[in-house]
Amino acid sequence: MKTLILTLLSLVAIGCNKQSAITTFREDLKLLESVEDLTILQDGDAMIAASGAYQGRIFTSTTKGINGRSLGYFNRGLMGKGSSLYNLTKLGGEGRMWFGPEIGKYAIFFAPNTPQNAHTINVSPELDTNLFKPIAKTKHSITYGNRMTIRNANSYHFIMDAKRKISLKNKTNIEQELNIQLNEHISHVGFSAETWIKNMNQEQWTKENGLLSVWDISCILPTPLTTVIIPSQSNIDSVSNYFTPLNSTRVIIKDNIVYYKADAAYMNKIGIQPEYCKNVFGSYSPEINLLTIVKYHFTKDSLYVNSQWGHEKPYKGDVINIFNGEVNESLDRAWPFYELETSSSAKELQPGEEMYHMHSIYHFEGDEGYLDNIANQVLGVSIIKLSEILK
Repeated sequence: MKTLILTLLSLVAIGCNKQSAITTFREDLKLLESVEDLTILQDGDAMIAASGAYQGRIFTSTTKGINGRSLGYFNRGLMGKGSSLYNLTKLGGEGRMWFGPEIGKYAIFFAPNTPQNAHTINVSPELDTNLFKPIAKTKHSITYGNRMTIRNANSYHFIMDAKRKISLKNKTNIEQELNIQLNEHISHVGFSAETWIKNMNQEQWTKENGLLSVWDISCILPTPLTTVIIPSQSNIDSVSNYFTPLNSTRVIIKDNIVYYKADAAYMNKIGIQPEYCKNVFGSYSPEINLLTIVKYHFTKDSLYVNSQWGHEKPYKGDVINIFNGEVNESLDRAWPFYELETSSSAKELQPGEEMYHMHSIYHFEGDEGYLDNIANQVLGVSIIKLSEILK
């Protein structure tokens, strides 16, 4: 099982090389020159690099213009080699479309009638190869989509129309969506990924055949002190745990808030069940005064697909997941990022019926006192007191 887990993780990370925590947006654009349909959306100093063709993917962003820090992680090892077109699941990026579940009877990472082990991983092919086509474009958004067929380990083929809209937010959008005030002491970038999938089968999708979730994953470059902050809507005393043991230096729960160390120095993953979730969480990297907020579409439904190893409840999965990577040459791991992940609920869609998920990222850089105001208003946490809270 351990080998299986590590191999599944490599679907995203394989072929990566080390990426410095200090890379400019300009430098990353140079690396992304080979990407088909690379689009730069810009509003002042707020910029994102995206590709609609690559299944509506955001590669990276910056709050400070072309020479500002590049905040997202993508698989640099696949750039410039012509192989990225056939390895879309391995590209990473600060926003990418994914589907769950990964493992189990209804997994989309294994072919039917195949033992689920490290040697039999077989991603549903169109996740790696299906390029999207343009639907609409504005100054600050691109919308792309295509027909896709996704098969699962239960021999069911989901035929769908998938559509994804990437939008860059302006200052007013950000202030309204987070109910905050920005000023000249804070640089910012905000963007959203909206995903729709429509059932194009001639029959209803059912729990007995397996269901899908829309899973949005953001790979972000960490610092040694990066902490993820997840407020809970009710009393929470534990999290779902994946891959490796957890201890009190990695996860702390205080006053119904989960704090998780995301330093890319210990491979691990946690999850939050729907009964605890709010529609917002975030992270803070004090060394670079970077506050990140995630806001997502959360409807408190009953069905969430399960991607935890060895599960017996296929529809009792997490809504929020945080993955922490590591760089360890002796173990052939080159994952210098952490992931902020959200999942939609699963639905038994009728033919022609759609489901929707939205995942938005907001980055703020600036004076810690001003960032503290945002963190208090949005997350209910003082980042100035974070080190004291984590003692």
